[in-house]
Amino acid sequence: MTEDRDPPPDDPPVAETPVAEAPLAGSRLADPFLADRAEEDAALAVEVVRASLGPRWQWPSVLVVGGMVASLAIVASDHFRRGAVLFAAFVLLAFFLRLILRDEDAGWLAVRSRGVDLACLGVLATSLSIFALIVPPPS
Repeated sequence: MTEDRDPPPDDPPVAETPVAEAPLAGSRLADPFLADRAEEDAALAVEVVRASLGPRWQWPSVLVVGGMVASLAIVASDHFRRGAVLFAAFVLLAFFLRLILRDEDAGWLAVRSRGVDLACLGVLATSLSIFALIVPPPS
């Protein structure tokens, strides 16, 4: 059973002002300087989000990953050496795209700093190329 109780005397009364009639006098937006600053902050936040997303269409990553998937399909069709060399070539393409493109344009290829990305991609491309060419052909 619930009984209708009066609120405890410690609670302050709630103002019954309708939302449409509530003035902006107590808010930060009442001050013109703060309202302008809020608009500048919002515009800056939008620019930061757009810059952090990379290119509108992640074409460097799509190109590299698409080529890697195609090379794995070639490996799956019993052409190991061709597929492995093609895979290494697309890692090398990722290396050169990361080398040439700005950080904003590299999109998802830019994971760490440019030097770390280039070192990792260079070592990976070189080792994959060597291993793909060392593997003896099927007899």
